[in-house]
Amino acid sequence: MRFQTAGARGRTALLGAVLAALHLVPAPAQAEDPKFAYGKAGEIAKLPPWAASVQAGFGMTTGNAQSLNLSGAGMVSHRFTPNDLLAFDASVAFQRSTVQTAVDSQPADGVITPNELQTITQSVSEAWATKLRYDHFFDLNAVYGLVFAGCDIPAGKQFVGGAQAGYSRALYKTATSELVGELGFDYTYQRYVVGDPNSINIAALRAYLGYLGNPTPDLSYSASIEYLGNLNTENTPTGQVGAFGDNRAAGKLAVTWKIFGNGSMGFRFRALYDSAPAPKPPPAGFSWAAGYQPLANPWDTFTELVLVYKLL
Repeated sequence: MRFQTAGARGRTALLGAVLAALHLVPAPAQAEDPKFAYGKAGEIAKLPPWAASVQAGFGMTTGNAQSLNLSGAGMVSHRFTPNDLLAFDASVAFQRSTVQTAVDSQPADGVITPNELQTITQSVSEAWATKLRYDHFFDLNAVYGLVFAGCDIPAGKQFVGGAQAGYSRALYKTATSELVGELGFDYTYQRYVVGDPNSINIAALRAYLGYLGNPTPDLSYSASIEYLGNLNTENTPTGQVGAFGDNRAAGKLAVTWKIFGNGSMGFRFRALYDSAPAPKPPPAGFSWAAGYQPLANPWDTFTELVLVYKLL
């Protein structure tokens, strides 16, 4: 379980960007706050100029079970004019475990001797991500640009960086809900943990659709889907991939409901798909045999419950 703190009006300046950005952390809705970043100039001018939030988690076991878990996320934004918003967000997730196993080899009789015991320490999760995004709003429309960087070692990606730019629009907007669509272009550079060649460049078409609902002061929910389809031919460690042969998608679902005072409970689910995944890293201390190069799983999912408490 993770704990998040946020400024009293921190969510409001970011809601339009939250719908449009992949990694922003949603926070509970407040009845007295303006609800959306898209809208008329008079409405936008009422939004606070600064917003910030932070989330952190820690867990550790020792003795018979040994593991270490660290996670964190934070974001800060500044609306330096009524129509211009700059937002930065970052996240990190690290999980390492130590397990004992054995190799029954001397002889293979089902009986384990002391010299057949092995202790393996490995990273189950090792990922971080950062993003800096700029939006220029005009009524229900916006143009955006962003740069990003990160890594995901278990997925075989030692470094991922790039930029995006495009057009965003609130397709449907009421006092309690909003549907946002985006079209644009994406450039991504990926450097692999293993493989030859050890990096690729991807130019892609980007499409995004996100929905945010706030039916009551105590309940908010959001859902989004992002698609990236490569436009260029890629020379990967497992062969050549033609246009639209490397399709990436990310889906997110979040629900937050107030449970007491300033405290809320949240549910988060995220699914990532890559039709041309990176080469899978070998277990710690080993290497793959010559000519053998397995791929990472094309699917990754993340599910969590979050306890949110607003201090200010």
